[in-house]
Amino acid sequence: MEKLLKLFTVGIFGGICYGCIEMLERGYSHISMGLLGALAMIVIHELNGERRSGRMTYLGVLFISMLFITSGELLAGEILNRRMGMKIWNYHNMPYNFDGQICLRYSAIWFMLSFFGMVSDNFIRRFIFCEPA
Repeated sequence: MEKLLKLFTVGIFGGICYGCIEMLERGYSHISMGLLGALAMIVIHELNGERRSGRMTYLGVLFISMLFITSGELLAGEILNRRMGMKIWNYHNMPYNFDGQICLRYSAIWFMLSFFGMVSDNFIRRFIFCEPA
């Protein structure tokens, strides 16, 4: 039960933070991006647990997190933007984009934001769930 509470907590945190980041960056967000932010934070939490146990490096966590977020953005974009015509975002004008749904610039941003996700996860583990540092 405690594991589910941790996943729920980090998921809610990730969803809210991602929505806020989008609001600051673009002036609006979409509920689907909050869900992707929640899933991304859960993945970061799990990978960070592997790092904390010595089974993974910092760079490994950041790289896999970036790949997960970029893949999630591609999947969501293909379904929501292309198939359903929701037009939530469009990267067609960005260099090195794929189908207007993902681009190299944002993959690099996901890599950097994953670091802040790890720091936040460590804070949540330590100060909310009283895990050792």
